[in-house]
Amino acid sequence: MEALTGWDAQIWLTLQAKWDLWHVMKARGSRPKAAATTGRASSIAIADYAEIRENAAIVPIGNTTWARVKTVRSIVSIADVFTGNVVSRAGVELIDGTPGYLSTRLKVVRGGRVMDVEISADTSPRVVSSYVWKLDPSFTTVLPADQRLSRVALEALARRYFHSLSTHHAVLADFETNCNRYHSGQQITNLAGNTVEGGPPRTCAGSLEGTPPWGPATEQRFPVIDPERGLVFAVTLLHYLQAPTPSQMYVSEVFKVVGGRIVRIDNIGVMMKGVSSLGFVH
Repeated sequence: MEALTGWDAQIWLTLQAKWDLWHVMKARGSRPKAAATTGRASSIAIADYAEIRENAAIVPIGNTTWARVKTVRSIVSIADVFTGNVVSRAGVELIDGTPGYLSTRLKVVRGGRVMDVEISADTSPRVVSSYVWKLDPSFTTVLPADQRLSRVALEALARRYFHSLSTHHAVLADFETNCNRYHSGQQITNLAGNTVEGGPPRTCAGSLEGTPPWGPATEQRFPVIDPERGLVFAVTLLHYLQAPTPSQMYVSEVFKVVGGRIVRIDNIGVMMKGVSSLGFVH
């Protein structure tokens, strides 16, 4: 795609999200309003009462990490017409040439106005450019009908996963044998020596068990569920209570579910201190 810079990148992402939502509505037989696909800043209608947060902190729309984006290298978007939410995962090159991984959720309400802007931004050295700059398009592949779960079943599966973060007991039947979890592009499972969790190679299920330093997982939300593609976008506030100074991880995950089992988990996990809420409680 054409290189986009600075505020142009934020504009493009918003228009792309609205366009994705329009297509989902059209495909499901709804009568979509005219999509905001022409024009530039004037096409973006952010509600006066919109809640705008990056890594849980309230920020002005012009002061997000998107203002430091030099180029959008790769992007994957999913939309949910039932909730009005759209999520884009974008692998970006920042102005200083380093990679970043940005997850942006937009809540689009009647009239095409954006009510929520929720950004999870990882610009740490742990971001793997070879992954985020070339996101796998198969992640959003439409599944055969016999490989899909219902919305209710997909949400239940994701809820069980987050419950396991608190109890440290995984539901083995929820995971495909070759499932892998990635943190900003770094493979965590079935591989030794990762810099996020360390330890010996473990499976997606096995990495939830034992005596990990995290738990409980609170403020669980599931804004986007796409049964056709077997995708669930979910967020939670994961607490680390064992350290001398408690900390929190803002977990922003996309689950790929095929045949009723998780085959891939794409996570952006941002460590924070002193955070009691991710917001968006309305």
